[in-house]
Amino acid sequence: MVASVQPLVILGEARIRDELRRAVTAATDAAAYHRRNLRLVLICIDDFLVGLVVIAFSLHMSNGDLAQVFFYLGLLRALCVPMWTVLITLWLEENG
Repeated sequence: MVASVQPLVILGEARIRDELRRAVTAATDAAAYHRRNLRLVLICIDDFLVGLVVIAFSLHMSNGDLAQVFFYLGLLRALCVPMWTVLITLWLEENG
């Protein structure tokens, strides 16, 4: 007794082409999404490091009032700019 193997679903050529096109489109969109996220992460890391450099510079200043101003500017740059960059980018993606 020989068991015959039959395909579960028989797809036409048009359906196969459509599925391949959708798969290529999904892969392209995923690659673009990963590139955009990598760019956003690098921008945030850069802003954070610039803020840390400004804070370090403020710690080596001799003028107390100006050092305090630079310290708080560095703190704002290191913590708030990356947060607002992410928030504005996400908002623009949804509404733009």
